[in-house]
Parts: sequence; C-alpha cells; structure tokens
Amino acid sequence: MPAFYAKEVTARGIPIRSSAKVRDEALLAARDMVRSMFSHRPELAKWLARNDYRVAIIAVDEALLDLPENAAWKKPAKDDPRLTRCELKHYDARIGALSDRQYWDNRARGIGGERTVGSEEDVLGLPVSRYYGETIFVHEMGHNVLFAIEAVDPALYARVEAAYANALKSGLWLNEYTTTTLQEYWAEGTQFWFDSNKLQAFDGRRILGHEDLAAYDPQLYAALADAYGTNHKLRSDPFYLSELRVPKGPIPKNTAEEC
Repeated sequence: MPAFYAKEVTARGIPIRSSAKVRDEALLAARDMVRSMFSHRPELAKWLARNDYRVAIIAVDEALLDLPENAAWKKPAKDDPRLTRCELKHYDARIGALSDRQYWDNRARGIGGERTVGSEEDVLGLPVSRYYGETIFVHEMGHNVLFAIEAVDPALYARVEAAYANALKSGLWLNEYTTTTLQEYWAEGTQFWFDSNKLQAFDGRRILGHEDLAAYDPQLYAALADAYGTNHKLRSDPFYLSELRVPKGPIPKNTAEEC
C-alpha cells in the first residue's frame, strides 16, 4: 500500500483506504454503505474484490489528484463521452481554461471504477459537501455494481441496456445527467432506489424516491430490484429519506440544467 494511505477497513473483501487526515467515522460509514449495497448479491462484491477494485476516501482538504494513483490525470478532451450537454456547450470556459487539477477538483469529489473515490464530507453528510442533500458515494459504488453485473450476470446487464434504450426512446429523464451514458443511468437509478438522491422533475412530475422511480421507469426499477433485492436503506447513509433532498423554495418544473 502506498505511503499516502495510513488507514484501511474492508467491506465484503473490498479495501477502503485513506490518509491519516480522514476521520475514522468516514471510513466506517463508507464500509457500512458498501456492505449494505451488496447484501442481496454478495457475489458481485466478490467479483470486485477478486479484480482488485479498491476505494479511497479523501479528506475535506484533499482532492482527487492528491491520490498517488490519480496524480497524472488529465482533463477530458472535447470528444469525451462523459461530458454533459452543458459541459460541451461551455467547454472552453468550464474545462479548457482550467488546469488538470483545477478541473478534476471542480468536477468531482467522487468517482467509480477500479480505483473508486469517495469524500469525507459526502459519506458523513457534512454541510461543506458540494453534494449536500444527496450521497454521491452511493452513486459511485453503483457504477461498480454495474461493472460486476456485466461480468457476472450478462442477462441482467442486457436488461439494463434495454431499459436505457427505452428511456432514451421514450424521452424519460430528459436532459438530465441520468441519460448521459448507460453507467450514469444505472448509478442515478441506484441513488433513487436507496432514497438518497436529490429531486429530479420533468414537466412538473417529481422523482425523489424508489416509489417514484417504480412508477416513472419500471424497466430500470425491475433491473435494480434484481441487484438490490427489497432493501432501500443503506446503513450509515446520511441522506436516506432526508428532507434536504428537496431544494428550498418552489419546486421547479424541470430540474435539468439550462444552458
């Protein structure tokens, strides 16, 4: 383990690490959420552990590129498929003018994949979190669930693909980050499944929790059920059913960014 990392816990065989700056309770909260997410399909966690997936938790004053494995990261090019509609439109100002470290620090306090990252303020629900009101760590671990599904359960993965195709064809989640890619579709759905996502609204229709999700996108809901069973609560999730998931003031008719 690189010298940067001073602490480690494990969740279903998946290491969760941090520097000495991160509070112990942040590691334990992340551990609890990971354990809960794989309670229905533990074989998915086993696949991640076998394939060397790891989680790092960064401190409030640390950034993605402070992690040794991310030090050489570059900002995305204009043809990167992860860019949102608005990022593409305002690429020069939002991305082109920034350094690699500035871009990634502005862009994310969490990522999924083989070297997943979560942040201390997010997993503890601290008011300084830029995601205050939702738990982005749940989103990022959702990506890993889908990576494991692709490898372990191809039939379920095909159902996720079919649900995504139907959502695009039917105009569901219009202009939201949810439809950027198949992976984001699943990860946003995961947050709604666990009642830990901020409100999304489409022409006045509100999607806030798992019951709204079931009514709005039943194909996605059914696929999520195969991964997560009947559990909708993650232990130690700071924003489970929180009132903070709904913005203050009048509920917007549409929540997608206007650009």
